[in-house]
Amino acid sequence: MKLLFLLLLLANLAVFAVLQWGGDGSADAARHLPLQAERIRLLGEPTPAATAPVEPAAVPVPVLTPKPDSPAAPVACLRWGPIAAARLDEASALLTPLKLGDRLVIQAQGEPGGPYWVYIPPLANKTLADAKLNELANLGVKDLAVVRAGKWQNAISLGLYAKQPIADARLAELRKQGVQSSRIEARGKTASVLMLNQLDASEQAQLQQIQQTFGGARLSTVACR
Repeated sequence: MKLLFLLLLLANLAVFAVLQWGGDGSADAARHLPLQAERIRLLGEPTPAATAPVEPAAVPVPVLTPKPDSPAAPVACLRWGPIAAARLDEASALLTPLKLGDRLVIQAQGEPGGPYWVYIPPLANKTLADAKLNELANLGVKDLAVVRAGKWQNAISLGLYAKQPIADARLAELRKQGVQSSRIEARGKTASVLMLNQLDASEQAQLQQIQQTFGGARLSTVACR
């Protein structure tokens, strides 16, 4: 009887020892896991509705205000001159890089002067010009010549005179000789002024440099028309 009691006591001690020290500890660890408070719900408490995700506030897009158009570049009209007839081609050549086109107007100052040319206007061809020359010679007209080239080709030259009264006297003499087709033309060239219209700031600056290089002729601002 005592032996049976001792065996039961030893068996109980062995079971106790296994339970106390021999387990893997998972049950004990489970008892000490941290509580997740957000998941604790009281019985009968309504489950809160799912909260919709909050979208980030929209960043305002800056509105670009268009800049007003820049004011048009100032333009001006200039007068250059008077320029002597002998230098007019030189002045015109200096203005070529500006490409002014119809914005450049050349105005003659006053009436052309001497010398004065007495002539018969050009005939249709060389044959008629030579025949007219022989006709005039037969009338006793002297100082004759046929223009052989250029704008006045086949005209008959009857003399070139420094003063208009002398040219007028020559014309009167020819009329008495029956040469009714004779004329007088003033061949002298007068000074000119150059009107330059609608020049922008860059063109104005270039023209001032040209005027300083050319020298002599005055450059002034005038009202645009």
